Amino acid sequence: MNSTHFERARQSYEKGDYVEALKGFYACLKEDSDSFEPGDAGLLYYRLGNCLLKMRNFQEASATYAKALDDPDHLEKAAVHVNLGKSLIGLGEYERAITSFNSALADPSYSKPYQAQMGLGTAYSRLGMIIDAGTAYRNAALDEGNPNPVKALMQLGVCFVALGRPQDAIEAYQAVFEFEPTGVTRSKAYESLGQSLAAVGRYQEALDAFTAAVSEGRYALSDEALADYQRSMDALSDDTSSAKAVEGMDAVAPEALTGQRRAAPFDPDDPIAALAESEEGYGAGNVPLANNTDFFSVTDADLIAMSKSQIRRERKLRHVGLKVLLAVVVILVLLLGTGVFAYTQGFGFPSQQAVIGSLFADHAAGKDVSQYWTAQTDEEKAAVDHIMDLVAPTDTIEISYLDAQMNKSEAQVVAHLSGGGSLNYRISLERSFIGWKISGLEMIFASQQVT
Repeated sequence: MNSTHFERARQSYEKGDYVEALKGFYACLKEDSDSFEPGDAGLLYYRLGNCLLKMRNFQEASATYAKALDDPDHLEKAAVHVNLGKSLIGLGEYERAITSFNSALADPSYSKPYQAQMGLGTAYSRLGMIIDAGTAYRNAALDEGNPNPVKALMQLGVCFVALGRPQDAIEAYQAVFEFEPTGVTRSKAYESLGQSLAAVGRYQEALDAFTAAVSEGRYALSDEALADYQRSMDALSDDTSSAKAVEGMDAVAPEALTGQRRAAPFDPDDPIAALAESEEGYGAGNVPLANNTDFFSVTDADLIAMSKSQIRRERKLRHVGLKVLLAVVVILVLLLGTGVFAYTQGFGFPSQQAVIGSLFADHAAGKDVSQYWTAQTDEEKAAVDHIMDLVAPTDTIEISYLDAQMNKSEAQVVAHLSGGGSLNYRISLERSFIGWKISGLEMIFASQQVT
């Protein structure tokens, strides 16, 4: 856009002067509209909406983003949907926010899907849909385009705690330290880790985490964490082998563990802070890839806690009951009976194992994998592409469990990564003529695996 008003407003926005930026963008809209090129109107409304969002005028921001979406030539619609979702969260319209974030994720050209996933996590959390929230935060943490997954991991840990799964929360919080957090973020991560460790009875480790949380002298534990700290101290008080460690904790308790608590690294009640792309206090420098951290290479690989269907095998074979005189007829009947039995038991060509193996092999080779899926419509195929983007490329797999039924099957697959470690997947399959195709794929935790 060739406009002096627009350029000045853009510079004001980058300086954090959102009021001045708002005035400049409005001036551009009023005085330069005759010279707009295709897409300029949408761009201008998008920038106006951003100013209003920063100023916490969520009502006007959402209306302005809607105008940006009305411009068919504006190409940043996914980014508009994400910020529209943020403004809707500010208005408490969480269902509409979810729709907006999903619209952003449906755009294959969007380069920052982790932002939409973080928005989904926040909206689902407000609705009390903790499983869905945790899944979204998990997706945000796994997105290798995410410059710093710390916030997603912290919120994932919160979801695990809310679900009564402190052991999984421990792994989420421990993964935070792979990204070298600093300042209050580091302290908050240690505090949360300490509370989760205390919840599973690992009291000495909990005390160590609480000590690390206050070690820099700028952070004081919350009342809840203080209660967990005291509970850990009490649990170890009768253990003479832990006496030295307990005495060391007593030395810092009066000054460091009580008093005014610093603000958390993000406020879950603030849509701006909760969804901001970066926060002061996060680590910098070399951020490890998601699939290279301990958290992502261990067998616990996803939050999705879907209700398990009862697994039943069909083992009936229809008895032909006909006596035949000719051997050839007998053979034909036997062959037919064998085929029917095989069909009811889930046998097919290609088999479930062959389809799963080909899926991972072709995905690792960068080939089209749509032939292995039941997806038919463009929307379904887009959903498949999104799912496969989250699947680690590897052709080294083993099927640890297979429940083969007549028309539907379920498998659990261990995918071994080239850099070490493994991921676990649950794969749903449906009958396709005499063969099989994949109808669903998700990552699972060890606690969800069928043994």
